[in-house]
Amino acid sequence: MFEIQQGAYRDRYLQLVAHRPGGRVLEVGCGPGWLALELGRRGQIVEAYDVSPGAIAVARQMLAENPFTGGFGQVHYHLADPTQADLGVEQYDAVHGWSAFHHLPDFRGFMKRVMRALKPGGIVATMDDYPRRQLEVNVQRFLGLVLPTTERSYADKLRAVGRRLGGRTVDAPEVFSPMEQEKYTTVSDIRDVFSNEFELVLDVPFNAFAMGVMPLLAGPDWWRYPVARAIDALDKLGCRSGIWRANNRMIVSRKAR
Repeated sequence: MFEIQQGAYRDRYLQLVAHRPGGRVLEVGCGPGWLALELGRRGQIVEAYDVSPGAIAVARQMLAENPFTGGFGQVHYHLADPTQADLGVEQYDAVHGWSAFHHLPDFRGFMKRVMRALKPGGIVATMDDYPRRQLEVNVQRFLGLVLPTTERSYADKLRAVGRRLGGRTVDAPEVFSPMEQEKYTTVSDIRDVFSNEFELVLDVPFNAFAMGVMPLLAGPDWWRYPVARAIDALDKLGCRSGIWRANNRMIVSRKAR
């Protein structure tokens, strides 16, 4: 289901970040390290940062077990805050963060350092999370109600509808971790900086509601995957036309040469 919705976008993202053979890449918030590995497999030299000891431990284990050694570049994992690192001047061919930039306490200040750290023609890239409106939440709920899904039977769904209509179900307020507190203001800054301070290369909004439904579809594969593709197509068409507000946005820009 991930491949249906994001596979082509992810591959384009990796292609743009790894645009120079043997390029040097800074990764912000690498998590368990899967993207750094993918870039390493494309011959890149990756300096990957995260503040989570658990994430870095998993990343280093995955790197040690990496079976794709042919043409592999280098991946170095750092248990450190990338905003405190010395990025230097024109040291990197690309700087990217997959669902990471909205965590930074001073995003605009960090991006000024990124501008200095990038070589001319260097790439800055992100896939970040954006807020959804009640419209997209309701579309997801409707599709989850009418389509067979793995987590609830139709009897359970009807009872849930009855409780909601009777006022016995109240949506809990969204809870933010400390790193997410400023999320909804930072995401607008991300789009502004990537489009105003750099040359915009790719800007793809997607996932208004699709990934809340697609992985839960029940039934045989010959039915699940065509239905998933139809939901994904409806989602992407609405995001491109402005009907839906996307929950995710992939943005890639280039520093002027």
